[in-house]
Amino acid sequence: MPSMTYEYGSDEPPEASGSRYGYAPYPNASDDDEIESRHSALGVNELADGEYFVEAERTYNNTTWVYRLPADQEEVIRQDRQHYIMLAALPGLYRGPVEDILSDRSRHRRLLDIGCGTGIWTQEMAELFPHVDCIGIDLMPLQHDHQMRNCTFMRVFAPTGLKIFGDNSFDVIHLRQMLHAVCRKASASPLTPLIRSSTGMETNAHASPTGSNRSLWVSPLQTNEYPAVLREAHRMLRPGGLILIHEPQLQLHSAWEGLTHVDLTPCLAKMMDLLRGAQQFRGIDVELFSGMDSVLVDAGFQSDAIDVYYHYRQVCAEDPASEDGQNQAINIVSYLHAARLIILESGVTDEDTFDELLAGVSEEVCGRSNGRAGPLGGQGVLSPWGYWWAMKR
Repeated sequence: MPSMTYEYGSDEPPEASGSRYGYAPYPNASDDDEIESRHSALGVNELADGEYFVEAERTYNNTTWVYRLPADQEEVIRQDRQHYIMLAALPGLYRGPVEDILSDRSRHRRLLDIGCGTGIWTQEMAELFPHVDCIGIDLMPLQHDHQMRNCTFMRVFAPTGLKIFGDNSFDVIHLRQMLHAVCRKASASPLTPLIRSSTGMETNAHASPTGSNRSLWVSPLQTNEYPAVLREAHRMLRPGGLILIHEPQLQLHSAWEGLTHVDLTPCLAKMMDLLRGAQQFRGIDVELFSGMDSVLVDAGFQSDAIDVYYHYRQVCAEDPASEDGQNQAINIVSYLHAARLIILESGVTDEDTFDELLAGVSEEVCGRSNGRAGPLGGQGVLSPWGYWWAMKR
């Protein structure tokens, strides 16, 4: 089967219709439709000149400002490792009545994974439900190759590109860690000369902190697109369909009385402050986690149809030397390393400070903190996560 790439909803419209990418957009889904298994034709080393750039030995997408995490093999490994950590946290691939919905064969069932990353969750769902058409969409062509006919990957920009999918098209729609990844440029107008970050640092928004010649379309007027993605999800869901959302709060809390998370892991606390400041600078609503129920209601879901499961992850495992403990530590450090460009482009800190903090974080998550509570202080620091599921009525 030939390999294909589909791309919809980019900042610049395609030269022709969707058929240019080998897949014609459909206005309404039919139960008789079949979706063949395809994967991206683009490997990181095969991309067109100018589509990607290298910064500090990491490869990044150069076609859109929205996505600023790396697009290389190291990022694929990071996302896959994170996937298995999430499986243990839930536990499993999902929560909620997913099996009841997808096991009902009274009609052709479809699943959409928005922001699928490497596609590992999509593929595992396709294996678990071989009769269900599973589609994974993402900005980046990082998905693993496969031979399943019920699993398709498409390069789609959310939320604008979601218009290619018809109303009432899917039975299950999944989003994971999209809360701090979906924003858009407000305009290409002149930027505010000085921006004061959440840490109080004044930054020249016209200059790249990394010293490159790339334009910085960063302003305090960015628009958070996450609610728009949820509105599109509600439109695309069939009545009785389910949306699944798994997101971090991007905050730290101390579980030890009399000590703050700053006391326990000072470097990680500072790094998280910088990351939140950088996300706010990009237009991300970092408080949306606490109002997710309201966002779902605004998107069209009824409040009594929404359920949530909260769980907490220690930033330092009970046994830091165990395989699980080491994987969790690597996951935290590799995520912050992946967010390096996001933080530096916002101007909330400089490269030297970032590198120094990251080195400190590496010690704290491995049980070697220099905080007030001693080396294992990270065991008292919790990272909250939420898993929402809501049925469309």
